[in-house]
Amino acid sequence: MQAGALWADVAVPAGAQGLAALAGSSHDVGVVGYSLGGGLSWLARKHGLATNSITAIELVTADGRLVRTDAEHEPDLFWALRGGGGNFGVVTELELELHPVTEVYAGMLVWPWERSAEVIDVWGTWTTTAPDEITTSMRILQVPPLPDIPEPLRGRQIVVIDGAYLGDEAGGREVLEALRELGPEIDTFEMIPPAALLALHMDPPEPVPARGGHMMLRALTPEAIDAFVAAGGPGSGSNLLMLELRQLGGAVGRSGESHGALDRLDGDFALFGVGMVMGPGAAEAIGRTLDAVMTAMAPWDAGSAYLNFAEEPIDTSVAYSGEAYERLQAVKARYDAVDVFRANHPIAPATSGS
Repeated sequence: MQAGALWADVAVPAGAQGLAALAGSSHDVGVVGYSLGGGLSWLARKHGLATNSITAIELVTADGRLVRTDAEHEPDLFWALRGGGGNFGVVTELELELHPVTEVYAGMLVWPWERSAEVIDVWGTWTTTAPDEITTSMRILQVPPLPDIPEPLRGRQIVVIDGAYLGDEAGGREVLEALRELGPEIDTFEMIPPAALLALHMDPPEPVPARGGHMMLRALTPEAIDAFVAAGGPGSGSNLLMLELRQLGGAVGRSGESHGALDRLDGDFALFGVGMVMGPGAAEAIGRTLDAVMTAMAPWDAGSAYLNFAEEPIDTSVAYSGEAYERLQAVKARYDAVDVFRANHPIAPATSGS
């Protein structure tokens, strides 16, 4: 796969062969950047982070060499690239493992946002025993009144649980039973081909100006739920399009001997908030709301980060274990000692004596 490929370029032809990639929630996200930075797919709790499904990488290094690296060829560089992002060279080609999947049970459940606290409380408890075969997200949405939005959702304030189950419809219905007992007003879960997961999250069909913020969270206590809803739900005055919690755990939270630098994600949920920047001053106003959300949720901060969701400069080292970050710095010093390649979340080369 060439470096400029988007997920639609991969998921659609793979699906035609009865295969599924660990694709993101949007069809127009670049495969390489997503995969090198981690990759949280709708199959993540079963198959782990997309970065650890990479089997080979070709890149041009700082000294001008075209290198093909995998588990047996320059393995330290292969390890560092899988999670270390674009800090080590210009990637020209990527090989990924695909999974034999012809259909998944996927869709969304929708309630009015006045029920946010109730829905999140039940969902949070449900996630503690949900099998690895299902991956979900919970979102408080303020849907804009745009013509591309389906009429039942257009211009509404809602709370949504969406997700995908690797299995048949009967198994999926059983897994979702506790959530359906809440009586969603819209229920779209059905058997779909894996390529259709690219539309599940209802991400915009084209890039839009936006500003986002991120935090990794521990377990959802009643106090955490109250703080989350107060920050982005009814009565909050929030100007965010979306305030989301992605369900982690399962294979996302398990280490593996063959994994790369981003071995796993440390946390129970990934929080992401985003607002659409539609005019002068909007970015600053959204930033203030995001700051308020992060302050409100600080007591439940897991102390780590998922760099693919981090849109502001942060201390890159918090995304890795201490040992992994030191190893990343050593690989950086070996392949790019003068720091030619600086990703959005940079890794500085180790210096002698450090």
